[in-house]
Amino acid sequence: MYDMLVVGGGIAGLRAALAAKAAGASAALLAQSHPARSYSVTVQDGINAPESAEGRRALAQETAAKGAGISPAAVVESVCYDAANLVVELDRFGAPFNRNGSVIARARVSPDGAPRAAYVNDITGLALTQTLYEQAVGAGIPVYDEWIAVSLVVNDGQCEGVVALQLATGLVQAFDAKAVVLAAGGARRAYEPSTASLHCSGSGVALAYRAGAALVDMEFAQYCPLTLQGRRLALSPLLLGAGAAMENGSVRLNGADKAEIESRFPDTLHRVKALSGVDLLQDAAPVQPAMHRLLGGVDVTAQGESSIPGLYAAGECAGNGFHGAEGLDGNFLLVSVASGKSAGAAAAAYGNASGGAGGGAQAAEEREAVEAALSRPGGAPVAALREELASLMHANAGASRSAAGLTSALQRISSMRAERAQLGAGSAAKDYNFGLVQYMELGWLLDAAEAMAASALKRKESRGVHTRTDYPKQDPAQASRLRVTMSADGPKVEKHPAEAS
Repeated sequence: MYDMLVVGGGIAGLRAALAAKAAGASAALLAQSHPARSYSVTVQDGINAPESAEGRRALAQETAAKGAGISPAAVVESVCYDAANLVVELDRFGAPFNRNGSVIARARVSPDGAPRAAYVNDITGLALTQTLYEQAVGAGIPVYDEWIAVSLVVNDGQCEGVVALQLATGLVQAFDAKAVVLAAGGARRAYEPSTASLHCSGSGVALAYRAGAALVDMEFAQYCPLTLQGRRLALSPLLLGAGAAMENGSVRLNGADKAEIESRFPDTLHRVKALSGVDLLQDAAPVQPAMHRLLGGVDVTAQGESSIPGLYAAGECAGNGFHGAEGLDGNFLLVSVASGKSAGAAAAAYGNASGGAGGGAQAAEEREAVEAALSRPGGAPVAALREELASLMHANAGASRSAAGLTSALQRISSMRAERAQLGAGSAAKDYNFGLVQYMELGWLLDAAEAMAASALKRKESRGVHTRTDYPKQDPAQASRLRVTMSADGPKVEKHPAEAS
């Protein structure tokens, strides 16, 4: 029994575990892969963290403006005003930020923006993940990697742990905890093209949804125009801040200082060359839009509390409203760190004051479900459904949407559920049965996709990255957030309570 269990090994999850440990709680971390293989390591962006009071106010104002009127002011101000302190904490943990002498350097994330993003060349996500993981190991926090959470344990309306599957053995067991923080990322793989890694399956969002927790802001899917053509590599907006420009579907350095680019963006230059054969110092790199970030998630307060007592969420798994209807470049790593710290501290306080009954009975039920899945056909038909879902969402719930397309997507998602119910792992192997993993992931993606499409259908306007071709204008009367819950009749979408917005 732990005071607090984190599900997810990226930046938000690691920061949550460290915050709980610092608060005196016993904390553990459970992740599908080793933290060094989480999606966080791929993020090249810096962290918006202005040093001056004026800069912090400006960041809060720009974040709220970008969010198109639906970001909770308290959340935006809390995160933006604390950003510099969060970076100082990361620096003290050992994050190797670029410096000007003894001062942490700040870079622009847009050509005309203020230099306010702390960064580690073009590997900020990798550097922060490694730093936080080292701190977690040093703090003695147990890390259960290659374990997949398959359900939340909810007894008498309170979350008391998770049931998880060990990849190496097929063992299914309960991890009892007084509180749980979901930090498993978003459902990016519900779309193609996208910048998603294999682990962006939306498991945390789906498990919370199934357990009865509310989701929020699920209609907002943000595309990145700077994705290397035919690949998953999103070029960092820091490149634009350093003088690169986008012209005719390509990124060019133009008048940028090539010596500075070569010094600050070695990883980007290497990956662009390896993936496309283009030497960015000499030639233009062709790019395309691809789904990059989902702005919604588990409906939580500024402290990460969900609608289920004992259940918290952080990072891309959480819908605290910080981004609103559109996220600002440089804010994504910032909110991962901020929400991880807040959720970890809040969960530790909750866990220290409560008890738990355990999840042994639920673990037995999940073992039976896994055994049944191992006996059913799978493999290629499961993969085909996932690929169809990703294409369906891109076409009907992507950069632009309409009632006809969204309705069609929801109908097809419903029929996909019926088809998936007849499928399974395609193999009875106990160890590293990736057919079983793919089968489970398809279920999570269908849940997330359904919530996204239903929310997009409900919002009859265009706002931020949500563009309705049949409702092309923003409607002031709809300046509220949308919450979605699972019901026997399908997703139930309602306006978010005014006091929570």
